[in-house]
Amino acid sequence: MNKENFNSKERGEKISRALKEYYQNNKHPCLGKHLSESVKNKLSEAHKGKKLSEEHKRKIRESCLRWNKEVGMPPEIRKRIAEKQRGRKVSEETRRKISEANRGHKAWNKGLTEEDPRVKKYTEKRTETQRRLYKEGKIKPWLLGKHRTEETKRKLAARLKGKTYEEIMGKEKALKCKKKLSEIMKNKVQGKNNPMYGKFGEKNPHFGKPAKHGEHSFRKDLGHHCRSKWEANYCRFLLWIGRKYQYEPKTFIIILPSGIKATYTPDFLIDGNEWHELKGWENRSELKKWKIFQEQYPNEKFVFISKDKYKNLQNLYQYIIPNWEF
Repeated sequence: MNKENFNSKERGEKISRALKEYYQNNKHPCLGKHLSESVKNKLSEAHKGKKLSEEHKRKIRESCLRWNKEVGMPPEIRKRIAEKQRGRKVSEETRRKISEANRGHKAWNKGLTEEDPRVKKYTEKRTETQRRLYKEGKIKPWLLGKHRTEETKRKLAARLKGKTYEEIMGKEKALKCKKKLSEIMKNKVQGKNNPMYGKFGEKNPHFGKPAKHGEHSFRKDLGHHCRSKWEANYCRFLLWIGRKYQYEPKTFIIILPSGIKATYTPDFLIDGNEWHELKGWENRSELKKWKIFQEQYPNEKFVFISKDKYKNLQNLYQYIIPNWEF
């Protein structure tokens, strides 16, 4: 047999088929045996510094893919490996070696979004596994039974105060979060499930009563609550220029275009005879109560502080007036 025939592809395939047929009825001679540490060290030294060619890497990759597709690892073996690896900690030396080995390599999922089928497949599988393990009680949330300290709560509140969902978690995650919250609220408070169903206008138990303030809205330097940092800063501006004010001292009854009674509470009463309303987003709602108030109470003096007016005040006084909130 000449050298050309010996290295031929047909001969390799013939040997492979013969070995497969043999090991279907016979055990591998190395089955159940383990290499000694000295043999492992010798093999490691023999392969150290040697690099596989791109052709060799390609063949190994194709062989592994073919094996996984045609044969695969039995579920019981996968389970045994998973149980053995669970809870195992990697040493710092091993982490360093892995980091050096992967340096310069591009991650397979770099630049892919969560909507990519390749990423989505692993995400859904991981989520399914975590839910199953939580249900079986094999893993527990790391915060289960733990409580944040008051100091930690205060720091988190200060860091997130005034920020939108987009600023906290990014546009994509914020959109998903809002969609999920919307679906939850629709199921819980839609229609007759809503405890306030049919209770509008005068039927509302809160009709004519001032709205409650949040726990963290109290400003020590002002001595009262404020619904936003803009309103708090406007109070500081009024005090700075020597104007006397009252914050939300009175609630007015107004008639909406639909004929339903509603309430409107202006933000500030200045010097006992002038109402000021501060609005950062004038077009946020189609229903502008302050305009209805002006029409139905023409004898009340009213001043509207728009977003642009507030920004002008902020540019002039933010570094002059003490305790200004940013």
